[in-house]
Amino acid sequence: VGRDQTVISSGINAEYGELGEREMAKNVNSTQFRTVDVDAYDEEAYEDEARVQDDSGVAEVTERASKVKDLLSQMKTKEALVEALKSPPVGRDQTVKSQNYDTVMWVLKSFKGSDIDAAVADLSMVEVDILMKYLYKGFSCSPDKAANLLLWHEKVVAKGGLGSIVRVMVDRKGV
Repeated sequence: VGRDQTVISSGINAEYGELGEREMAKNVNSTQFRTVDVDAYDEEAYEDEARVQDDSGVAEVTERASKVKDLLSQMKTKEALVEALKSPPVGRDQTVKSQNYDTVMWVLKSFKGSDIDAAVADLSMVEVDILMKYLYKGFSCSPDKAANLLLWHEKVVAKGGLGSIVRVMVDRKGV
């Protein structure tokens, strides 16, 4: 045993140069290498960046609702849908989200069943994913509108595929 300790200790001296066991132990206890505050990343205190920047957007959503209303009065339902889906208020307060949700639902119920295919076909994949978020929010918030939302869901899945559903389910940024 004594001989093994000599080999180990001489191996340490050979590997670390002039550092003895005492100096190496002092260096291990040094906290100078810690530059990141790990306590700041506590799971219970974590907040999404999108949720932290709460710059309320009431004026933006109100302006969008006005544009959508004008487009719907001109019977431009496809353009109204695209406008309603443009930059949703992600991470803002619930009243702003609810106001934009109401605008999107208003647009969706203004479509005839035969026009839904053409409207979804004209949407980009990003817009399809945003629409899917609103559909799932509609299923949870307004079960009385589920029949109409299921028509939309069928058409959106036909365009976006299962990938759209997965992207919406794993996205932490709710609308």
